Amino acid sequence: MNEGKAREKIDRGVKAEVLLRNELLQEAFDYLESEFISAWKQSSVQDTQARERLYLLCQNLSALQDYIKNVVEDGKLAKATLQGLKTNKKF
Repeated sequence: MNEGKAREKIDRGVKAEVLLRNELLQEAFDYLESEFISAWKQSSVQDTQARERLYLLCQNLSALQDYIKNVVEDGKLAKATLQGLKTNKKF
């Protein structure tokens, strides 16, 4: 990884971390998950299609949260890599 790509990943990681700390976004994630689960619990036994849709919505919400967390982790790894590159240049 070159220095430019590392700095880009670090920047993206910082932005993703800000998102994860955003109170309103976390509230939205919690609210949506709660609403999806509540709707699933209230669905009729015959309404398989609605339950499948709600399951997919929960999975998609989780995938979005995981993506943001992965961007944070990529940024941390890029920071460590960049520090390693700088250390190697000194020697």
